[in-house]
Amino acid sequence: MKQLMTDGELSVFSGQLAMILHSGISTLEGIEILKEDAVSKEAGEILGSINEALEQTGDLAEAFRTSGVFPEYFIKMTEIGERSGTLEDVMDGLSSYYSRQDSLARSIRDALTYPLILLAMLFSVLLVLMTQVMPVFREVFDQLGIELTGVSGTVFAVSSFLQHGSAVLLVLVIGLAAACFFALRTDRGRAFIQKLAAHIPLVVKIRGLLSCSRFADTLSLALHSGLDMGESFELAAGLADQPEFTDRLTQAKAQMDEGIDMAQALRDCGIFTGMNARMVSIGFRTGSAEDALKKIAVDSQAMADDRIQSAIGALEPTLTAILSILTGLILISVMLPLLGVMANIG
Repeated sequence: MKQLMTDGELSVFSGQLAMILHSGISTLEGIEILKEDAVSKEAGEILGSINEALEQTGDLAEAFRTSGVFPEYFIKMTEIGERSGTLEDVMDGLSSYYSRQDSLARSIRDALTYPLILLAMLFSVLLVLMTQVMPVFREVFDQLGIELTGVSGTVFAVSSFLQHGSAVLLVLVIGLAAACFFALRTDRGRAFIQKLAAHIPLVVKIRGLLSCSRFADTLSLALHSGLDMGESFELAAGLADQPEFTDRLTQAKAQMDEGIDMAQALRDCGIFTGMNARMVSIGFRTGSAEDALKKIAVDSQAMADDRIQSAIGALEPTLTAILSILTGLILISVMLPLLGVMANIG
């Protein structure tokens, strides 16, 4: 199974194709140019297969689908561009969209790097303390005939367990990490992880903002491409992947079928709220709905990015506090028996 192109690759590809089309070069010739300038053998083969399919069918969207490396959203928007004769504008919009998606993914990866390193250090320090240092003190206390109870007894019991089961624990940790890694590379695995994450309020809020951003972006591009409101709405709604957001879109579609205008239906169903709802309503009345939706898309993604950064930023002091508390607990478990011995000697 071929791997889908990354957001960064899609942004560059659509940007290059938009530039070629804006210069008046045909789609077929443009793909041929990109093939000649391919930076890798694999990219050349993909562009070659697209070129062959395009020569046979004359349908760029179908050529993209045949290649197996483009996401459905990219293919659907290409179909819109071809049907409406605004393919270069659609490619420009896709380049901006995937550039924002790539920027968001990069910022998340960069922000997670330090907390993950800190988490690894936390476990390493605690594992060394519990399996190498604590057994030494345990032997000393046994020789002194000190009976360990309470917090000290619990900590030393955990230390003994980790000392004898550290190999099993290490295998379990590596196995869990490997399972998570491979799960993220399969559709079923990602679906399972998303199902688990759906119970976390912060994740639900962030996914809602990202769904809103994608819906507004798609709706803006569809309207700009010349599709009517009904077609544009159906296309944008068809690409939604969050159940709760999809339910809201279904309710909005039902209201639109009853004759309620799109702006009001989107507001009543909670798809756009507050300032966004007001902006869309004004946009539809003044004929600038595309610009209003584009701004909502950018703002919603920026809000999601801010929430992600805030959540990740809170991880660092939290992990530091946990490390300090656990280290302090270990020290107390050692010091209390020692203080008892010193008191008896005194």
